[in-house]
Amino acid sequence: MAFDVFISYATEDRVVANAVCARLESAGIRCWIAPRDITAGRSYGEAIIEAIHEVKVMVLVFSSNANASGHIPKEVERAVSNSLTIIPFRIEDVMPGKSLDYFIGSVHWLDAMSPPLDRHLDNLANTVQKLLPGQDGRPVPPRPGPQPSPVPAPPGRAISIKTLGIGAVVLAAIVLAAIHFWPKPPVNPGPNPPTPTPAPQPVPTPPGPVPPEPVPNAGTDPIVGCYHWFNNGTVVIRANGTMTGGPFPGHWRRVSAAGREYTFSWPTTLFSVTVSADERSLSGMNQYQYPLSATRTAGAAGLIGAWNLSNNVPMVVFPNGALTVGNLKGTWRTVNASGGSYSLTWPGPVDTVTLSADDQRISGANQYGVAISGTRTEACAAK
Repeated sequence: MAFDVFISYATEDRVVANAVCARLESAGIRCWIAPRDITAGRSYGEAIIEAIHEVKVMVLVFSSNANASGHIPKEVERAVSNSLTIIPFRIEDVMPGKSLDYFIGSVHWLDAMSPPLDRHLDNLANTVQKLLPGQDGRPVPPRPGPQPSPVPAPPGRAISIKTLGIGAVVLAAIVLAAIHFWPKPPVNPGPNPPTPTPAPQPVPTPPGPVPPEPVPNAGTDPIVGCYHWFNNGTVVIRANGTMTGGPFPGHWRRVSAAGREYTFSWPTTLFSVTVSADERSLSGMNQYQYPLSATRTAGAAGLIGAWNLSNNVPMVVFPNGALTVGNLKGTWRTVNASGGSYSLTWPGPVDTVTLSADDQRISGANQYGVAISGTRTEACAAK
């Protein structure tokens, strides 16, 4: 595989280096980063030299740790010898030591000291994009993107995470196409957003048909009534703007009387997931019994990193409790670190639907692209 960018960093700054790698790769920029891209059993030095000869750009995560490093000046010197463009990504308010000043003292730096870090990562991705042959002007995708494999310390590098405080260091980079409340998984469904909860919560029993119940003021709006939903559940729509789907409450609103259009808003979605013992995959389910699974594409331990969901949508999990799936934003929290348990929270689904001219059928989709439909039934007609 050919690479575009070599990421040089001190082991103590590996969290930021991972974030850099993740953001660049989310923009389609192929990054080389140690030790992820070093074949097992191969010499570090040999692999690094070969990589530097292959790429066009070096991104140097510059800090006091970089100044103190013995290997970084050697990597930078080799980059200069090979006419690479060097971009110092400065994460601390320090000046280059003598061994680095000779090479980067006159180079324009990208400062990334003020939070949020993700803004500086976007700037870096745009800058690198412009420097790569044939890519100038190509738009950089939104922030979420694959995240680099966390970088375990190569031999001889001490591990420390003191830099993690840098502007709420976000181990960058994603996400998932969501689903409607309690649905059976549609073909290649989109992600389902989640929201943190104070403690692991048991997954509620999936909604099923509910016993007949009264519908207040039926007939006030043509949509009011009971419907047999596409997932074999029952949805009750009331005249007061409330609705239920099995045990889950929601709200409805008429958008256009002439167009017979409505929106249905459902509760926040919560996934309870577990990372596998080898840290390479995760699986879980939301309160609507919708399953979630993913494989790691970047990061080494825990939930932080980049994941590829089962529907091939990237999910990026950041150290600051945020996560993204495409343009969707959610949050996460640790439930049991030793057991690899976490909760992921996303905004609730919002269905945009149309009522048929004969008032018998609802059809539409939610913001995640999941098809929604229901047929009027007398199962819960007003008593």
